[in-house]
Amino acid sequence: MLMKKIICIGELSLNVVIDADGRPLGSVSGSRVANAAAILGGGGFNVLMASEAASDPVGSLAVDALVEVGVDITSVDRFTEGRTPLNVFVCRRDGSAPSITRYESYPEECFDIVWPRIDEGDVVLFGGFYAIDPRMRARLSRLLAHAVERKAVLIYLPGFLPQLEPRITRVMPQLLENLEMANIVMARASELDLIFGAASTEACYRNHIDFYCRSLIAVEPSCHTISYYSGKRVNTVAVPEGVCDGMMWNAGAVAGVTASVFTRGLGVDDLDAPSDELCRQILADAVASADAAARNIKFENLGF
Repeated sequence: MLMKKIICIGELSLNVVIDADGRPLGSVSGSRVANAAAILGGGGFNVLMASEAASDPVGSLAVDALVEVGVDITSVDRFTEGRTPLNVFVCRRDGSAPSITRYESYPEECFDIVWPRIDEGDVVLFGGFYAIDPRMRARLSRLLAHAVERKAVLIYLPGFLPQLEPRITRVMPQLLENLEMANIVMARASELDLIFGAASTEACYRNHIDFYCRSLIAVEPSCHTISYYSGKRVNTVAVPEGVCDGMMWNAGAVAGVTASVFTRGLGVDDLDAPSDELCRQILADAVASADAAARNIKFENLGF
């Protein structure tokens, strides 16, 4: 019997955090997908990461962090021409969001990975700008289409760093294609506003997402809530003030949703019109996982 698995497709990068006085506070794996993969791997799930990283020290740090928690890296390509992306977060004295400087150097031939086997019952988590970038889109779209054909459940995270927003116009067709393939879309309210410019999360769901995907899970820090939008129904769970601003809280929430879908054995049809009870159970799993993840990082309160 084949063992079901969680396949995570996204960028492998490294975040370095520097305080307002220029002193390094530490580093953590970048991208919500990679952090969710690490959380899931550490939780004992059968997780495979499909991505790429340069054969440089930064790439080794990002890949080794996954290996240490049991994530399968068979489908991680280690390229030799280029550099692994590095995001430098510099804190501000006034406590506002850190400034972000990004360094990247991908080779022209991207996402040249060994395709993982995908079976019905598997869960595919993918997202970020990585999932819409034209450089790897041709290969990635074929892999995602294969996952749909194999009846895997696809969870899509459309959010990405605000610094990449000027590129959004030319990749909107790819983003909409991802929405159409997804069974669950998950994002922060600010990300949805950045991408779609909607007045509210509910308006964004009604006007931009529902046509493509019936399930949207939205984290709304300003309201201290996480909500599940499905058809005409909305289920909402309160979150303590401030906690859902953090990077690892959000990655933990993603991991919680993914684990909930996986352990409950939910299929594509189950997510087309989920019951209110199922929506609330998935949200509860998301919050529990997010709270646990946020307690395990020393600079989570920086809110990036």
